[in-house]
Amino acid sequence: MKVVGLLLGAFALWLHATPQCYTQGYGDLIPSADETTIVLQNGTSLPYKTTLPKTTWDEKINNTDLEMQLSQAYDAGGIDTPPSYLFDPGRLRYQPFFQALYGKDQKAIEKNLVTIQWPTLKGSIKLPVNKVGGVDKKLYAIGQEIAKLPKNERIWAQGATTYCYRVIKDTDRLSMHSFGIAIDLAPTKTQYWKDEAPSETAHIGYRNTMPMSIVRIFEKHGFIWGGRWYHYDTMHFEYRPELLAPACLSQKK
Repeated sequence: MKVVGLLLGAFALWLHATPQCYTQGYGDLIPSADETTIVLQNGTSLPYKTTLPKTTWDEKINNTDLEMQLSQAYDAGGIDTPPSYLFDPGRLRYQPFFQALYGKDQKAIEKNLVTIQWPTLKGSIKLPVNKVGGVDKKLYAIGQEIAKLPKNERIWAQGATTYCYRVIKDTDRLSMHSFGIAIDLAPTKTQYWKDEAPSETAHIGYRNTMPMSIVRIFEKHGFIWGGRWYHYDTMHFEYRPELLAPACLSQKK
């Protein structure tokens, strides 16, 4: 009964998605979206829904489509309690969407990469970031805001890494770092769920040391934080403006 209760608690957080999240989140990059198709500025059309099975959690995370990508409402603003069981807003990703936006393969992605300066306590470092949709400009602005925080908070923005073409550990799904739209901070001081339990459906505790001052700066610029996931990855931020669009935030339950 305890497991059933946790599952019900998790799925109570699922919501009816709206395709307008994509047009609002990405602006000119996605001029058209409805419950059948979304159309990118470059002419690419993608189905809003697919027929692959999505009953179990493993099916949901491996067979995500554009509708399911929006199915959990991202809770921007602050965490008062740990995320509910299997509540991973933004971790369900439709890979063809990101390939259509940022590059279909490693060669195409790397053509879209530019370098930004990321401030550190001892100067700055160069980081490769995707320029599509101005992701590079947004991440640069984030770095400038973090640089104004007190030193005891800025220290959590050290050790930054961005682009790396690779799959997510123990999966065949591409990491968001593969597209140059994600950044990890303070990797030796933050927390990752697989250090506690390797199974997707395991019951795990929640741990975090990332300051919320940094999290809120990222969210203001369209980045979500892996610390808002049941499968927490507290070093991780990725550009996902569809989850922060008014059409999605207004549906939070």
